[in-house]
Amino acid sequence: MDNFAIAAIALALIFQAEEPPPGVCKVPEPPPVIRPTKPERPAVPACVDEARSRHNCRASVIAVYNRQMETYAAAFDGYVTQMNGYVDALNRYIAEVNTYASCERRAIGADRFIAG
Repeated sequence: MDNFAIAAIALALIFQAEEPPPGVCKVPEPPPVIRPTKPERPAVPACVDEARSRHNCRASVIAVYNRQMETYAAAFDGYVTQMNGYVDALNRYIAEVNTYASCERRAIGADRFIAG
């Protein structure tokens, strides 16, 4: 055998050893889309002067407003948690897509010929 044939066989064996077996590259699935509704902040009672941080409200009006704000705060925390969970899921998906693309690139042997 000439040197060219030996080199060609050696290259074929190298590429064959590095290729993932067929079907090994797992296609990632995107996370389900979520669009949670941001809760609405309760309206400030008319007896509150926010600019001066004062009020002339009855205690019962302030108590109701405080309960509404507590409910709003809990709902807003839930909204933020949902959004953060979705962003985390999207980031995991991006990482899986990158892993998949690298696997496919290795499977076709492109790492040896194509930069990027």
